[in-house]
Formats: sequence, C-alpha cells, structure tokens
Amino acid sequence: MASANSQQFPKTSRVVRSRDFTRALRRGSVAANDCLVAFAIRKDESCTSPRRIGITIPKKTGNAVVRNHWKRLIRESFRLHQADLPTGYDFVVRPKKDVSADWERIHQGFAKLLARAVRREQSSRNR
Repeated sequence: MASANSQQFPKTSRVVRSRDFTRALRRGSVAANDCLVAFAIRKDESCTSPRRIGITIPKKTGNAVVRNHWKRLIRESFRLHQADLPTGYDFVVRPKKDVSADWERIHQGFAKLLARAVRREQSSRNR
C-alpha cells in the first residue's frame, strides 16, 4: 500500500505559470508515444524541488467535456506514477492529434514516456 502522501495531488505538483509552460515547451526535451506527447525540463540543479506536471489540451481535441476527460486521465496517471519519477523536473503533457482518450493506453505508457523525456533532457545537458 502506498503512503497517503504519495497519493495526493497538491497545487505544488502543478505547473501553473504561463512562463513555466512556455519554458518547457520551447526548451524542454520531447518524447511521444501512441497517444501522448511529453516535454520535460529540469527546474534546478539541486533536484530537491518536487516534480510538477502541466497539462495542455488544444481546443481541436474536442469540446470542454472531452478536454476535461483528458485532463482527469492524465492527472490521475501522474498521481499514480509520481513516486517513480525523478524530482526537480517540470513535465508538460498533451494528447496527440486525432487520438481518443483511453485510460489503459494513457496509464500503461505514462511512466515510460516521462522517463524517456527525462533521459533526453539529461543527454542534451551532457552535450
């Protein structure tokens, strides 16, 4: 059983500032799977700050009900996998174009997708 703390999703775990979104999207490393695109960028060198996620759903994805469904699924997957992710990173996640929201596909590949984005971010820093 996971601890109660790892099962929470506090506001400190969310990317909320526009400049943080922009920074991740422009300078972060990108990785994609069959349904999601993820951007990862390191917040600081000490890696002591908590990992955070930002979710962006384009209006082309669908109406508000569809977009909110995507957000709930991505947020829940992050909440369940956050203990497996490295600290000190901001992640921005969005769905791929013309893909429907499917919990199994999102949940199964989520941790691997973010880990791949982190590896790419680390390798780009080492160059």
